[in-house]
Amino acid sequence: MKNQAADALTFLGFSEIEALVYCHLLQESPATGYRVSHAIGKPTANTYKAIAALALRGAIIIDDSESRLCRAVPPSELLDRLKREFEGHKQTAESELGKIRQAEGDDRVYQLTSIAQVFERARAMLDGAKQAVMLDAFPHALGQLTADLLRAAKRGVKIAVRAYEPARIGGVAIVVTDEAARVRAAWPGEQLSMAADGDQFLTALLSKDAQSVHQAVWSNSTFLSCLQYNALHGEIVSTDMRLNRRGDSTLEALSLTRLKPMGFLKLNERYGDAASARRRKKATS
Repeated sequence: MKNQAADALTFLGFSEIEALVYCHLLQESPATGYRVSHAIGKPTANTYKAIAALALRGAIIIDDSESRLCRAVPPSELLDRLKREFEGHKQTAESELGKIRQAEGDDRVYQLTSIAQVFERARAMLDGAKQAVMLDAFPHALGQLTADLLRAAKRGVKIAVRAYEPARIGGVAIVVTDEAARVRAAWPGEQLSMAADGDQFLTALLSKDAQSVHQAVWSNSTFLSCLQYNALHGEIVSTDMRLNRRGDSTLEALSLTRLKPMGFLKLNERYGDAASARRRKKATS
């Protein structure tokens, strides 16, 4: 149990020996550095260095007697301090990083390799969406994004989802396919496909238990993103028409050429008639 607690502390920036010292002192306070070094099996000099570092970050306190007895502060006090420090560093990082002009998007397709990476990118897409998001998601993937979809819908983003089991998310149009059981049985994993504003898209095939990624890609290519948006919208509308016998006008209004989201406008700015005229003018000048 103590080793697991020490491992957890290393994720918070503690070195291995610092984590071991703190966990030992939680159980055996007060204690001298010499006694701690023998208990954790580390060299005395290294243990004293760890004790000094822990004292500086407020994880332990040391008495002023000649024996220099050490005591660990309560975990709640330590974790509250770390949280405040993290928030302070986070705000500083946000401020400084915000001063850097970011590179413009490109047309490349990038691989995503971990579950965390897939869902963090999906959440970022939903947080940054301005107009509309199309989504095709198996149950686990939809569940992971429920809170993010709700926040985006509350901001006024129009969201349509093709789902594979009944779900209800405020402000989100959800169409449950009547072929859910067949598709889920045939498909080799959990599927997540989404396109935001016709400006970026993500598609991922996760393992059946949603613990690993078989393959996942993301891109903010305007052309590919518009195609993905169009394809997902078409699937959602056709599923709705098959189930309800008549189209939902609110869903049809989300089509790429009707709504004209940001990505569609970018695509026309880049390749439309005005862009062609600019290129001809440049070529003849």
